[in-house]
Amino acid sequence: MRRQLVPLVVVAALSSGGARATDGSDWFRAVQYTSRASVALRGCSECKGEPDDLCEVRRGAQMQPLEQYAQGRWPAPGRLKLLRSRADPDCAVPATFAKGLLGASAAVELAAIRIASAPPAAALLERVQPELAVRGWPRAPQRRKGEQPQPARPQPSSLRLAVVCWPAERGWPAPAAAGTDARAALDRSNLCEWWLLPVSAAGEPDVEGASFPLAGGLSPGAFGFGDARWPRAFDRTAPLDDAALLGDLTPPAAATPVATAEPAPSATVAPFVRCGELARARSATLDRFDQWDLQLRGSSSPSLDRGSWTLNAAAWVGHCPELGALRAALEQQLGCAVAQQGECGEEAR
Repeated sequence: MRRQLVPLVVVAALSSGGARATDGSDWFRAVQYTSRASVALRGCSECKGEPDDLCEVRRGAQMQPLEQYAQGRWPAPGRLKLLRSRADPDCAVPATFAKGLLGASAAVELAAIRIASAPPAAALLERVQPELAVRGWPRAPQRRKGEQPQPARPQPSSLRLAVVCWPAERGWPAPAAAGTDARAALDRSNLCEWWLLPVSAAGEPDVEGASFPLAGGLSPGAFGFGDARWPRAFDRTAPLDDAALLGDLTPPAAATPVATAEPAPSATVAPFVRCGELARARSATLDRFDQWDLQLRGSSSPSLDRGSWTLNAAAWVGHCPELGALRAALEQQLGCAVAQQGECGEEAR
C-alpha cells in the first residue's frame, strides 16, 4: 500500500546579510535538490525486507550539516537515505546503478555546498566576468552530457558565491566503515567547483534560476576538496566571501588626495619605480598572482618573469580585462612597476 507523502520543502534558508561568521555556521552542508515538479523514487523505510514504497520528491531543496546528515545515512548496503521533511517517513533508495541517487540518470541531486551569505561584490564579477549559465542549481558532472550553457546576464543581488563538492565512491558520503553512518567530512577524492548559485529574495535556494560556473564549472577544471589555491574556502574558521576566491589582490580603495608640496620632476614620470629585490621578497603576493594566472589562463607556465620583472601580455589573449585588473592590483601590492612585453588580444573571447 502506498503511503501519502508530504511534498519536499526547503528546510533551511541561507544566512542573510553580510555577517562574517567565523564559528563554522556557514560551513559545508549536505544539499539534496531537484528542479522537477515531482520525482518518484522507489525506497524502503526500515530496509528490513519490506517491499519498496513510492518516495515522492517535489521541487525544492533540503539541507543538513554534514555531521547531522551522516547519522544513519546507509541503513542497508547500497541504500542511501533521502533527506526528508519531518512530516515524511524515512526512505532509503538505491545509491548506485544508472537510476540510483548517485547514478548518471538520477533526477535528484546531492552535493556538499558551502555558500556565501552576501551577494558577490562588483570586483569579483569584474574579475571572473560570468557570461554563460545553466538553468537551475548545477547537475553532477556525470549528468551533464548534452548540457549547453547559454549566454546570460548575472543579477548580483540574487546570486551567491559557492563551492560545490560532489559525492565520491571512496569519499563523502560513502560509509566511513562497515556501519550505517556516512562520512561526516569531505576529502580530496571529492571533486569541487566554484559556482555563482541563484537564491530567492528571501535567501533560499532558487533551484530554477540561472547558475554560473566559475574557475572550471562545466569545463575540465574541477579540483579536489582542500585545494591549496583557495585556503580560505576550506577554512572552517573563515567566512566564505569574495576574498576566498580573489585572495588579497583586490586593489585598495583610492586614498583621499592630500595637499602636498609639488613633487620632484622624477616622481611625475611614473607612479612606481621598477620592481627589484624588495618586491621579490614578497613571495606570498607573487604566489597568489601565479595562482590566478594558472586559474584564468589554464597554463602551468607563469606569465610573470620574476627575474626581469616582465609580464608576458601575449599569454593573456582572451583575458585582457583580467590582465589589466590583476597587473594593477599586483603593482599596488608590491609598490613598484612591472614591465609588459607584447600585446594582449581579445581573439579568444
